[in-house]
Amino acid sequence: MHPDVSLIIPVFNNELYLEESLSAARAQQGPSLEIIVIDDGSTDASLSLIKAHAERDLRIVVIEQANQGVSAARNAGLDRASGKWVAFLDGDDWIAPGSLAAWYQQAEQGNLDCLLCNGFSFRTDPQVHLDSKPPAMLSRQPWDSTLTGPDWLAQGVQVREWPHYVWLQFCRRSVIEEAQMRFRRDMIHEDIPWTVQLALAVKRMGFSQPPRYGYRSNPSSLTQSRDADKVHHRITSYLKVAVLLKDFAMTQPRAVRRALQKQVVREMGHFLGKMRKGNVSRADRSQFAIEFLAAGLPGMMLKGCSNYRELAATFKAWYLCQIWKRQKA
Repeated sequence: MHPDVSLIIPVFNNELYLEESLSAARAQQGPSLEIIVIDDGSTDASLSLIKAHAERDLRIVVIEQANQGVSAARNAGLDRASGKWVAFLDGDDWIAPGSLAAWYQQAEQGNLDCLLCNGFSFRTDPQVHLDSKPPAMLSRQPWDSTLTGPDWLAQGVQVREWPHYVWLQFCRRSVIEEAQMRFRRDMIHEDIPWTVQLALAVKRMGFSQPPRYGYRSNPSSLTQSRDADKVHHRITSYLKVAVLLKDFAMTQPRAVRRALQKQVVREMGHFLGKMRKGNVSRADRSQFAIEFLAAGLPGMMLKGCSNYRELAATFKAWYLCQIWKRQKA
């Protein structure tokens, strides 16, 4: 008999936080549950901690693999999942008691394809932080509505709150499989193309307002690093994301196409920030600028502009990349 929910937890060197995360997962009650924990080649004590929890809880399925990145780990979890619904929890994050039960009940009652959940940021002791009623991550979602995925994408971009965080998505597994969705392994910002695909596949999307997912603000995370190789990888990923959004937009009706074009403007803002302030060599900056211009991204950004500030940002990106492409090492 298949479980109601598959909770997928990718883990890489999370020994400092894993006890908290796995304990929170195991504390979930209500729907039948399988907890799929993928150790992505950890070099610390993470795998030992996972196995210790698995010995005490038969709902835990342990997958071991050589280090391939979070996308490959999540894909391994999806390949193994058998639940009607899929949820994600990162190995250093936390989920409040009763979350899966609340999400499952709302998704089932609403006959949804996906439920967008809410979360909060914390540094230490998520339960105490939650009890203090921290600000929620999301505040502009259509909480009492049910939308199609494309309508949600267009509306979210319009109100400047399109949350492409996989760990806030409670998804019907059949939708994921019918759309043949898996995470891209060649980029950091893999949540963005995943969420576009999800939005295009979803016919009924609902929204859960209470913040139940705890996102750990970790200063040592990849996205905060100034290491040159990691900054290089982030810039490369921003370019790949923008090209993917551009490709998605070409086949969509006007409202969705316009939203994706506008999202390119925002992603290229992150790209430009890393190019200007990140630890980037002159030669690499020149190559990135060449790729930005060759992909036709300034034109895509121009189509997404709706005010003078965005027009100015587009011109600035084009102008700086024209200068940077001529720089030498």
